[in-house]
Amino acid sequence: MKYILALILTACASYRGDGEFTRLKSVSYNSSGDARHLSEVLIPQGEGPFPGVVVVHGGGWQSRSYSDMTSLAESLASHGFAVININYRYSPKHHHPAPVDDLQEALKFFKSHAQEYKLDPKRIALWGYSSGAHTVTYFGVTRNNQKDLKVQAIIAGGGPYDFTWYPKSPYIKGYMGKYRDQMLAEYFEASPAHHVTEGLSPFYLYHAKADILVEMAQATSFEARLKAHHVKVKRYEIPFWGHASGFVLSDESVKKGILFLNEELKNSPQI
Repeated sequence: MKYILALILTACASYRGDGEFTRLKSVSYNSSGDARHLSEVLIPQGEGPFPGVVVVHGGGWQSRSYSDMTSLAESLASHGFAVININYRYSPKHHHPAPVDDLQEALKFFKSHAQEYKLDPKRIALWGYSSGAHTVTYFGVTRNNQKDLKVQAIIAGGGPYDFTWYPKSPYIKGYMGKYRDQMLAEYFEASPAHHVTEGLSPFYLYHAKADILVEMAQATSFEARLKAHHVKVKRYEIPFWGHASGFVLSDESVKKGILFLNEELKNSPQI
């Protein structure tokens, strides 16, 4: 049963194009030697430079790997995006903001190898699902104002954007170190929803309608905060599916995400 579940989760939804690409496996994005700092890099065939995407997997901050997002990474590469698909350090050994710090390291590494990976460092997006969605959104609302860390778009699926809704979540407790009421201020600080300001890069949010692990209201509430601060945001509601099944089965959410990236990274002026 565990083997079948692993196969299902690894076979995430996709939206394939006709483009060919090469893949570099087990690429370390820093010098730690830790397997949690490995990634895969996908490089489209052609002259480039290509817009890029940093992809961050889910797993409650405590499990899974970048292999869950390989199908998505291949979809992106087949549509002409250079991709770095990353691992990051797990909780409970490593607490917030360790995955965000790792994302930052991977982004810097990606940009520093722009020529090798045929990457345009001025056209980069972040894409995460579940806990990975929290990681990319937290980065997008707290660190994206730094010139060397700037990204032009953020895609987040099935993410928890306000930790304060969850007083007894074992996943968030593992990530933060304690339950909400034992460290309420830290829960506020770790919530992307409480850092929204004007001038953020555009967001595309997608979420399964029947998600009972991370309820749909997390996405609609976060969308409202972005709109209230005049941040460009698009949202797609996945019909019927739940948290894991929406990730695995919703090709449409991936298609809409890639079309969003085409609009923001290929058809818009560079930031």
